[in-house]
Amino acid sequence: MTLPGRFDIRDKDLAARIARLYTPHGVLETPALLPVIDIVRQEVPINEIKSMGFNAVITNAYLLWKRMKNLAVEKGVHNVLGFDGIIMTDSGAYQILQYGQVDISPLEVVEFQKRINSDIAVILDVPTGNTRDRTQAEYSVKETLRRANEARRHIDPDKRIWVLPIQGGPFRDLVARSAAEAKRIEEYKLYALGSPTVLLERYEYDTLIDIIYTAKKSLPITRPLHLFGAGHPMIIPFAVALGVDMFDSASYILYARDDRYMTEHRTYRLKDLEYFPCNCPICTKYTPKELLEMPKQERVRLLALHNLYVLKKTINEVKNAIKEGRLWELLEERSRAHPSLLRAFTKFREYADFLEKLSPRVKSSRIRGIFLYGPESIYNPRIMHHQKSLLERYTPRGKKTLLLIPIDPSEKPFTRSRIYLRARKMLDNAHIVGYTLYIGLVPEELAETYPLSQFELNTYSYDEVIRKTAEFIKEYIRKNKEKYSSIIMIACDDWEWSTVLADRLTKLISTPHIETRREKCSE
Repeated sequence: MTLPGRFDIRDKDLAARIARLYTPHGVLETPALLPVIDIVRQEVPINEIKSMGFNAVITNAYLLWKRMKNLAVEKGVHNVLGFDGIIMTDSGAYQILQYGQVDISPLEVVEFQKRINSDIAVILDVPTGNTRDRTQAEYSVKETLRRANEARRHIDPDKRIWVLPIQGGPFRDLVARSAAEAKRIEEYKLYALGSPTVLLERYEYDTLIDIIYTAKKSLPITRPLHLFGAGHPMIIPFAVALGVDMFDSASYILYARDDRYMTEHRTYRLKDLEYFPCNCPICTKYTPKELLEMPKQERVRLLALHNLYVLKKTINEVKNAIKEGRLWELLEERSRAHPSLLRAFTKFREYADFLEKLSPRVKSSRIRGIFLYGPESIYNPRIMHHQKSLLERYTPRGKKTLLLIPIDPSEKPFTRSRIYLRARKMLDNAHIVGYTLYIGLVPEELAETYPLSQFELNTYSYDEVIRKTAEFIKEYIRKNKEKYSSIIMIACDDWEWSTVLADRLTKLISTPHIETRREKCSE
């Protein structure tokens, strides 16, 4: 029998991974979202949720204890919910956040979750929330860790997965301290980061990204991370890219009760829609007007089902992007959906080195060419890896002249292009290196290696792209200046990006001198 908490990573991209988490009631493939199940008021029957492909849900152990303690102990949480899949139980921390306290002790919560046979159980932590009071935040970190250590004698990690929440909220040094201390407590096989709801409501995605990164870099990469309460499809791809493996949310039902309709990019009021921008079973059967005319209970059920379809679709799109090695590109595409997402994605530039180290470096058969859209693309880990490799591990061929020629985006590999063939005739004994935006340099002998001939790029001359590309070429020349006695750069008068890049590079470099020759490349 596989012990609960085993976490087998099957595929990776950026800090994201597709993995299998083993529990007493089956295997959960991550990334995964767990719908919140309200034991008292649940408009969507749990069998409908299961039929959509959700094999794991989450419910509140504290509310079970408060409302049906004896029945829950007698029947077990799976029979109470009528669900034979994986059940995670939260401990009542949300109620602490809302009301300041709960009338159950931390050890009672632990024992209750054992008795109702939860698959994934959470200790009763003290959530930081969105407090700006540092004293309160420090207390939440210390008290949660104290409770986690106290519970070690009572939890049963051989029978279920126990979760240790990370606290600290907006104080990143406290988040780092909480994560570093949590890492030392071996009995907990799953970590969780909580209280993002206020940040999500305010569209402070960039702050949330900072918090996730801070926690993730201090936690062991071999164990999963759960993000409490982040159930909107807008943020899911970005959180997964930084290493979040699991989510839970009641958003699907809360939004439905408020007549709110989810899409991957935003949320609409049902009354503001004339057409549904979706082809799920709900949206293909009904119009917005028909839903508005329905009885409230049925409308809520159908809207909630649609919202779950959108969440499921988002998770699957992220998994496909991980498989294809194009998660960075997915983030670029999604970041244009809302200014707050673009602010969040800008944060990824700060973490580019962290993501580059975690990203796979070998091309699999599933990975296709790279799309290079704009300034964010220069931080794509696959581009960064190529540039680092060229500077750190590559030795130029033993020829004295370096001939830089522009790469025609329509002719790849560039060693088959008209420009290359002309250059070879012009200087038979030169080392020909292609140059292009984003990628920087492509030595002729590497032209057919991944991704140097598997890319599509936007040739608009963004200043940041020109600057970063020129700086990289300058660094290559500086590192190898002893190997070349002369440098010739061909610039294409009919390709603006080529002339702009050549001009920038010649201003950056004085020694060795670069001879720039201008040609018509399209002829």
